[in-house]
Amino acid sequence: MQTKDSKKIILLLAVFFLFGLVQSISAHQLRIIYFTKGDVKIKNPEISQAFYDKMKGEPRNYFINSDKDFNLYINALVPASVNSKERYSVNIFLLNNGQEELVAFLDGFSTEWQDFYEPFGRDYYLKGPEFENKVKAGNYKITVFSEKNWGEYVLAAGKEEKFGFLETINAYWQIPLLKFDFFKTPVWQFFLTPFGIALLIVFFVLVIIFSSDYSIIYLIKQGIRSKKARTIFLTSSGMQGLKEDVKKMLHKPVYDILVGFIFTAAKREQDISFVERDLEIMKEIGFNVEKIDIEGKNEQQLRKILGNKDIVFVEGGNTFYLLKCMRESGFEKVIKELIKKGTVYFGVSAGSIVAGQTIEIAGWKNIDKNAVGLKNLKGLQLVPFNVFVHYRPEHSELIKEELKKSKYPLRVLTDEQALFFQGDNTILFGPKPEILFEKEKSKVKFEIRTIAIFAIILLILYLILLFLNYDLLLPKKPI
Repeated sequence: MQTKDSKKIILLLAVFFLFGLVQSISAHQLRIIYFTKGDVKIKNPEISQAFYDKMKGEPRNYFINSDKDFNLYINALVPASVNSKERYSVNIFLLNNGQEELVAFLDGFSTEWQDFYEPFGRDYYLKGPEFENKVKAGNYKITVFSEKNWGEYVLAAGKEEKFGFLETINAYWQIPLLKFDFFKTPVWQFFLTPFGIALLIVFFVLVIIFSSDYSIIYLIKQGIRSKKARTIFLTSSGMQGLKEDVKKMLHKPVYDILVGFIFTAAKREQDISFVERDLEIMKEIGFNVEKIDIEGKNEQQLRKILGNKDIVFVEGGNTFYLLKCMRESGFEKVIKELIKKGTVYFGVSAGSIVAGQTIEIAGWKNIDKNAVGLKNLKGLQLVPFNVFVHYRPEHSELIKEELKKSKYPLRVLTDEQALFFQGDNTILFGPKPEILFEKEKSKVKFEIRTIAIFAIILLILYLILLFLNYDLLLPKKPI
């Protein structure tokens, strides 16, 4: 669930990045009108807009209706790649009681058209006559025409450059379409425009993040978790055989050590001799032990009960029942706060399993029954793996089979072993070496990670080429 939420957040941030980048770009709003027949209405005439049109034998009329005085800017251009020879003129009329009053005539035939490169879309134009003046409120008719009334042209209107969310979204399909259908230039040039650059960067980053468990974000998260888990003991059989090891790891005299002994998981077990055994060993060591049942408690009560404890000892029993009680009582939040402050977490059997990423292994051997109907098996995530306890050689095949279905790495403990974590340091107590089971690398994951690596390489090359030698990527000027 957490992973899905994280991915949603990443996608949302990606959208905001794309939108935010466009807000910093100085550009005109794109209006593709050559699929539209008849007259065109120019809304918000002071906003910079570019109308892309293809004449087919008739002039094109544009209309502006403004109830206030405004700055009118008009400019005629032609795409140098496909229509460099045609010249277009513009008539601007004020409509008054059915009469057309000529405001300006932009003579495209006598004007010297200038070369113009527009970096926003990375396109070359020939820039023709332009008009700019403050005009009074009213209705205006703008007529574009040429000798043949044929071919591609662009009418630029307005000078105030402003890009909204809808214009941003539209630009991602409009620019490639214009490349292909209007300018007749390679569509891949889109990826060298500001929009294309932003899109590629976001795409590569998302591929890298979503395709690898070992992404930067994943490593950061695991690093944070390892820093949080300051001092943790994970065991299969509790204190048995660990008395001296435990005493060595403590920084206080044993008679000053306060232990919160959580026996909740054992309440579902018929034989609780293991509980009495651990209690007896702690008394032998000299610990001050308080037995605690977290069922029915709340966060405030647990903070008060556990706040002064040096060790929170979570005894074994039914893993599903234990995790359910932890969630209902708020123990998960409280124990993480205490661990940050230096409290030692000591897990036994079920208490070790719940410390992992999930408790899915509790059902592998069909020893723990999920009688409480727990569906969310996410553990406390104090350590970045799952924990398998009471390991015996006959469990080997079961673990290999189940690991194929699991997303998480696994650490295995026999009844004679314990894992001790302090910060980034890990110590294995008991018989060596540690029993290791490697997850089989799925072919799909391998291929996805290969794609991620390839994406990283492409992104680096792309950025180097783009920012260090941008001139090499400029489109060739049409002859």
